[in-house]
Amino acid sequence: MPTRPTTNKTLIVVVSRFIKLFANITKLLSYVFHAIVPNKRFTLPERSAPWLAPKNDSVVPRIIWQTNFTNKVTLPVYLNYLFNRLMAPRFEYRFMITEARKAFIAEHYNKDINQQYSRLQIGAAQADFWRLLVLQKHGGVYLDIDAHAIWPLGSVIPN
Repeated sequence: MPTRPTTNKTLIVVVSRFIKLFANITKLLSYVFHAIVPNKRFTLPERSAPWLAPKNDSVVPRIIWQTNFTNKVTLPVYLNYLFNRLMAPRFEYRFMITEARKAFIAEHYNKDINQQYSRLQIGAAQADFWRLLVLQKHGGVYLDIDAHAIWPLGSVIPN
């Protein structure tokens, strides 16, 4: 009578579909917002403490990492940031722009790694390389700048 796992899977699917629908509606409304105020941008913080104290230690550090070429973002991206914070209130948030990624690698890695990073010309490739290094050094969870969680991260990451 394994009804509980099926019930949990059904709940996860229903909730995640609702979140996706809600996200798409807010994205559509954001187009209207930016049609009215086209130059309005929101600032992502470089670092933000957890909203709630962590309950216990975790195998994976409770840090959300994101990067972008700038910290000035449109409404949909800022809403993703806020929603991710809501879905992970016990996680610290850290954000790095392009220059900060380069400084991080120069500070924490040897000259060879720094040179390899400097050879990359495409921003997405630089971000991918940095992501591996920052997760190796500090751990945590990486989310693309336009990504949002569909289930609370605290229930997905093992303790």
